[in-house]
Amino acid sequence: MNIKAKYSILIIATGFTMQTQAQAIVDRPSFLTQSQEPDAYRYLPAPPDTSSIAWLADFNRYQWGVSQRATDRGKEAAFDAYWQPDSILKGFEPVLGYYLSSKDYPETYKLVSYACWDIEKSILEAKRRYKRKRPYVQFNAHPSDRTQEKELRNTGSYPSAHSGRGWGTALLLTELFPDRADALLKHAYSYGESRVITGYHYESDVAAARLAASAVIARLHAAPAFQQQMALAKKELQKKIFSKWVCKQVAPMEKKAHEAFQGMAISGNTLVSLQNKGFARLYELPSMRALTDTFRLGSWGSTNHANVATFGVEKYKPTDALPLLYVAQAHLKALKDGMKNTCFVERILPEGKAELVQRIGIKNHDKWYGNAMQWTVDQERKLLIGFGNTKGNTIEGNLTRIMIFPLPTLADGPVVWLDPEKAIENYTIQDTDTRYPGMIVGQGACVHNGLLWLPTGFGRTGFKSILWAWNLKTRKMDRIIDLQSEMPHELEDIDFYKGKIIMQTNGAGIITMNEK
Repeated sequence: MNIKAKYSILIIATGFTMQTQAQAIVDRPSFLTQSQEPDAYRYLPAPPDTSSIAWLADFNRYQWGVSQRATDRGKEAAFDAYWQPDSILKGFEPVLGYYLSSKDYPETYKLVSYACWDIEKSILEAKRRYKRKRPYVQFNAHPSDRTQEKELRNTGSYPSAHSGRGWGTALLLTELFPDRADALLKHAYSYGESRVITGYHYESDVAAARLAASAVIARLHAAPAFQQQMALAKKELQKKIFSKWVCKQVAPMEKKAHEAFQGMAISGNTLVSLQNKGFARLYELPSMRALTDTFRLGSWGSTNHANVATFGVEKYKPTDALPLLYVAQAHLKALKDGMKNTCFVERILPEGKAELVQRIGIKNHDKWYGNAMQWTVDQERKLLIGFGNTKGNTIEGNLTRIMIFPLPTLADGPVVWLDPEKAIENYTIQDTDTRYPGMIVGQGACVHNGLLWLPTGFGRTGFKSILWAWNLKTRKMDRIIDLQSEMPHELEDIDFYKGKIIMQTNGAGIITMNEK
C-alpha cells in the first residue's frame, strides 16, 4: 500500500472516530435539541494562529503548566482530568460541604448532568471545524495525565469541553447556593486551569469554553424542561439542606435593667432570660408569665456579657428546682486571676436569686482563641463545649474553633482549668465545612439531638440572621436556615421546648420556629 493510500485511510478513520464520538454526545440526554443549542462556531473567533502574539501567550501558559506538574497543584490537575458529572461534582464537595451524588441528590444531579451535555453539544461544531491540535500533540510530548492521551489525540482542542462543563456546573451551583458564589467560581476557574497544566488544552481553549458555557446556561433558562428541572433541584435541596421556617413572636421582653438581651435557657417549664452584665429574669412556659422581677447573677459585673446560657444536669442541692446554669462571659477583658472568656456556673433559685458556685476556663487561652469564646452544654452526653473565634470575627483568616470536654462537676472545685491538649475533640468548623464563614457574628448556642445550633448575625445587611445546625458527629452543617426575611432582628440565644425551637432576640422578644 502506498503512502497516499495509508494517509487517506487515516483521514477516513479519524473522521469516522470524530463523527462517532460526536453522535454519542448528541444522543446523550439533555435539555436542548441540537438545533436549539447556541453554536460556538458561529460566535467564537478562530483560535490563535501559531504566528500570532496571542499564540505566544498560549505557549507561555503551556510552559507554566508544565512547571506545575510536579507540585501539589499538578496532582490536583490530574484529578480534574476526570470529566464525568460525578467527578466534577466531587470536585465541588470541599466548597459546598456536600457531594451532590446521583444517589443522594438525583434531581440536582440530573440538572447538572443534562446541562453538561448541552454545553458539550454546543461546542461540537467549533471543535470539528477548527481542528486545533492539542498542546501535547503540537509539541510531540505527553500530557501529565495520560489516561486520555490516545483517545483525544485526534480531537479538536478548541474550545475545551472539560472547562466548559466545569464552568457551567459552577454557574448552576451558584444559582442553587448563591452564598457560595465566589468560592464556586474560583474552583471552576481553577478546574479550567488544570487543563492547561495537564497539557490537554491551551489557555485560549479554556477561555473560549467559559464563554460558550455561559451562553448555554443563559439559553437553558428559556427552556421549559430546564426550568422545571431547576425547580425540582431547588425543591430537593430545600428539603435536604436548606430549611424554611416560620417564626412567631411569643412574647415581648421587658428591659427593666436597660441592657440588651443576651443568653437564654430552658429547663422544664422555666425559661431564664439574661441581659448584658448578668441580669436575669425567670418566665413560665408556655404562657411566658414572669415568675420573678429582674435580679443579678452571682457573676454580675461590667465584664460579663452573659452571651450564652445553658442548663446542665447537676443540681447544687438535690432539692433545688433547677439544675446549674452555665453562662458564657464572652467578654474581651479577663478576670482578676487572668481567666478569659469564663464559663460561670450559677445556682438559680425560683424566687429570683442566684449564686456563683464555679468558674471554668481553659489553659493557654490566647493560643487557641481570640475574642468571644463561648460555652454550652451537651446535656445528653454530659459534655461542655467551648466554641468561638481563633482571631476575631472582623479579622481575615479567622476560624471557628470547637473544643469538647467532659462536663466538670462541683466536686472539681470552685475554679476549674481545662487543658486543651486533653480535650475530647479540638478542631475548627472550617476544617471540614467551609460554608460557615470565618468572619461571622456568632450569638448563642445549644445542643439538641446531636446538633450544635448556632444563631448568627445582627439582622441587617452584611450581618444577616442565619441559624446554623452543626452535626457534632459528622462535622458537617446539617441545616442552614436563612431567617432574614422572617426575622430581621438580632438573634441572641436558642433552646428547645417540647421539640420546638425557642429563640431570644433583640427586637422581637421571644420567638418560636416551626418548619414549613
